Amino acid sequence: MIYRASHHRTNQSTYQWLIIALLLAAPSLTLSQVQYHVNSYNMSSLNAGNQNWDITTDKNGTVFVANNYGLIEIRNSETKLHPSPSGTIMRSVSWINDRLYSGSFEEFGYWQHDSTRTRLQYVSLSTDLENPRMNNDDIWRIVQHNGMVYFHSFGDIYVYDGELVQRVPSPGQLMFLHEVGNRVFTQLIRGALYELSDRRFVQVPGTDFLSEEEVKSIVQTETGTILIGTSENLYRWSTGTEDDLYTDSPGIWAVENYEEVISARINAMAVSSRHIFIGTIGNGIYIYDYHGQLIRNINTFDVLDNNTVLSLLSDEAGNVWAGLDNGLNYIRFDSLIDIWRERNASPGSVYTAIMHDSKLFVGTNQGLFWFNFDEHGRLSQKQLVSGSQGQVWFLEEIDGELYAGLNDGTYLIRNNMLEQVSSIDGAYNLKAWPQRIPQAYLQSTYNDLVEFRRQDEILRKYRIIPDLNMPARYLEFDHLGSIWLGHAVKGVYRIQPGLSEEDSVIIWRPDQIQGLNTPTGKVFRFGNRIVVPSGNSLIQWDAINDTFIPFDLLDEHFTMQTPILAIHQAGAGRYWVIKRDELLLIELRYDTVELIYRILPVEFDLNLVEGYENIVPLSNGQHLVCLTNGFALLDLQSTTDSDNNPVHTKLKLIRISGRNDALHIYDNSPFDETVARYRSNHNTLHFQWSANYLVGRQIFYQYRLTGDDDTWSNWTTTTQITYPRLNPGHYTFEVRSVTPTGMLTNTTFHSFIIRKPWYQTPLAISWYIILLISFGLMIRFYISRRKWRAIGINLEKEQEKMMMEKTMQEQEIVKLTNEKLQAEVQHKTSQLASSTMSIMRKNELLNTIRGELLKQKQEMGDRLPRKYIQRITSIIDGGMDDEQDQEDFEKLYDQAHGNFFKRLKDDFPQLTPSDLRLCAYLRMNLSSKEIAPLLNISVRGVEERRYRLRKRMQLPPETNLSELIMTC
Repeated sequence: MIYRASHHRTNQSTYQWLIIALLLAAPSLTLSQVQYHVNSYNMSSLNAGNQNWDITTDKNGTVFVANNYGLIEIRNSETKLHPSPSGTIMRSVSWINDRLYSGSFEEFGYWQHDSTRTRLQYVSLSTDLENPRMNNDDIWRIVQHNGMVYFHSFGDIYVYDGELVQRVPSPGQLMFLHEVGNRVFTQLIRGALYELSDRRFVQVPGTDFLSEEEVKSIVQTETGTILIGTSENLYRWSTGTEDDLYTDSPGIWAVENYEEVISARINAMAVSSRHIFIGTIGNGIYIYDYHGQLIRNINTFDVLDNNTVLSLLSDEAGNVWAGLDNGLNYIRFDSLIDIWRERNASPGSVYTAIMHDSKLFVGTNQGLFWFNFDEHGRLSQKQLVSGSQGQVWFLEEIDGELYAGLNDGTYLIRNNMLEQVSSIDGAYNLKAWPQRIPQAYLQSTYNDLVEFRRQDEILRKYRIIPDLNMPARYLEFDHLGSIWLGHAVKGVYRIQPGLSEEDSVIIWRPDQIQGLNTPTGKVFRFGNRIVVPSGNSLIQWDAINDTFIPFDLLDEHFTMQTPILAIHQAGAGRYWVIKRDELLLIELRYDTVELIYRILPVEFDLNLVEGYENIVPLSNGQHLVCLTNGFALLDLQSTTDSDNNPVHTKLKLIRISGRNDALHIYDNSPFDETVARYRSNHNTLHFQWSANYLVGRQIFYQYRLTGDDDTWSNWTTTTQITYPRLNPGHYTFEVRSVTPTGMLTNTTFHSFIIRKPWYQTPLAISWYIILLISFGLMIRFYISRRKWRAIGINLEKEQEKMMMEKTMQEQEIVKLTNEKLQAEVQHKTSQLASSTMSIMRKNELLNTIRGELLKQKQEMGDRLPRKYIQRITSIIDGGMDDEQDQEDFEKLYDQAHGNFFKRLKDDFPQLTPSDLRLCAYLRMNLSSKEIAPLLNISVRGVEERRYRLRKRMQLPPETNLSELIMTC
């Protein structure tokens, strides 16, 4: 995307208030140099007590500490607590003749390794006393003399010769035993100094003056000088032979800040080849050289855990262990990093620094300060440059002149005074503008891009570049003369200036099309490359193709997958690459890079200014790290931090366990590079490791388990990790450390395979396949069987359907037949009724005719001959008793009522034809009146016949004759 900027300008004060809000008033107090690093041991994590009374070390460098709760053992990076055997406070510990001795309340003895040499076991010596009663004594000191081991309490002194334990005669109650070279001194309480000789204590001549004081510590320097620290004074005995030691009286050693040391109350002392350490009750540790000059006073302000020092021990490297009333510290003096902080004031955040005219100038958010150097090369006399209160963005030396960018403009610094050369607010930088004639310098600010040129032999603001109004903290030039700006919000811009001052500039903003996929407002110059951060790596500008391409030359040196925060030039061909968890000094040689030094901020508690991370090269290999609470000096020319022995890590223990048991434990044994195989149910692995550093140094490790997570862990001081319930697969556990110069140590690894459970093995899978095939065949057989069964069921259903249809058809036929029969019956019944009615009408008619004939005969008398009457009557009677009518009736009746006469005859054979005919008429539900004409009898005659019929059928009175006949 290319566009031309307009000439509209934003008010310059738009962004000023964002910066002004960060500024604080500047203090004018002196700085205190901290040329050491304090490693603090967490007592609560060890389940140990707060107080640490005594410290010793064995021939292998393992450190042992007498603690309230027992014996603390520190081996390499491992720390563990052995509980006190008597359950009381352990007051003393000492490594003598390859044996570790300790003392507590009414108890003393020694510790030895068990058969595996991995654990310490305690052996009591106090029980070997002839009279074991110790009168409530604590064993405060353990020393050796002439092959004997002496245990001191305020009540008695005990000696152990390797076989017997005895009490030693004493001139009275004695203070602490002090081992000085091959001598042992003590003080009689409220008395003189005594020396141990042949199991007796002999008074040292000329020490009666100590009877008013308590001797706390006696040490001897490498030059032979003996120092005596008491509750009231610090004494010094001059060097000499054993004989003249007693002739010279100790004198006050008036060291620097003597009164301060005495008022803090001396409680313990130790010496190294260069330093004398004095531990106090009230103000920590005072460090002196052999000339009595104060080098440092380390107390709780300087991250010491506590100001009350109970014990001190100097190791072979010249560093010191401090057992405190509340804590345990190891103080290193071989570090390349010196941290500076202000006492009694807010140190302020440091943004930039420079060496100029043999002075150190430091720019902070509180103003610009400068420091002188004393005769020992230490910084001193911190002073505020008048008028510089507020934010300082840059310090740059150009042609021997020092320029500073402040919140309210750009200034020239001469004679520690400010002279303004530009009033443009928020001067972020001032860089030479290459390929610009005449020579010019360019500066990005809160709003404008400003050009500087020489006027009166100094650089002054020349003009404001038109068309550019943006707060751009980052300013770089590429080899083609383009200007690269980094906007805090909108991202990266490339500026192509015009050929003349009047020409407009072309502003071009790369985006995803040009490979800028990650939003960023940072742009850096690395060699001749323009690079910007992208994720955890860098991308560089390819001017030929006008696009960003990956730049991964640095990736192999990164130990943490975190974004790159800043890149600053650190001299010719060298650059500081700053990430959140590591600071890398890189040397660029053509297209190769070499790691020169690595700093882990967590190791030195370095808190860089967030968003403004900066490391400044000073001179002679020194670099200044800008911090939120001061600054740190890194001296790469020093060799004190190198280690003659190669540093390497090693696995100390691997524990493989299952749900309820531990299968294997490898402890302090070599681990080969073969791939181990473990059962599937032993899939919880525990690893422990260490490194061969000097004990006391804070060691940081990284680890990972490839096959589970290929990413290295954060740098940590932990020395163990457990991976529970790992899935079957191939794994490799790797662990590495970092050397004092920041280089990675060897990577120690253990490769192993967690085998699949039996149900995931190839054989099991083969069985699964067989079972699956069998199951498939069974399913197929089952499906086929179901299919055939379904076919059979369908056939049965079809057959049933056919049978049902057939049945229905037959039923329909039967129904039709029945209907036909019913119709025939009804027809026959109708015919029967018609025939019966015809007979009735005929008989009624014949009866009527006969009656009429008889009536005429009566009327006519003899005129109608009798024979004619009888003949006609006979014809009428014959017509009424017509057998043909009777046969037709019976025939029709049987057809209509299903052989009624036959069935009735079968049931009642005694019935006469007249009875059967009467029954038929009764079944037809005819009344007596209707039956009479049919039988050609009177109604009374019908009743009589009914009576005779009942008798013949032998029916009881209660039986209804008509109902009975209806059922026949």
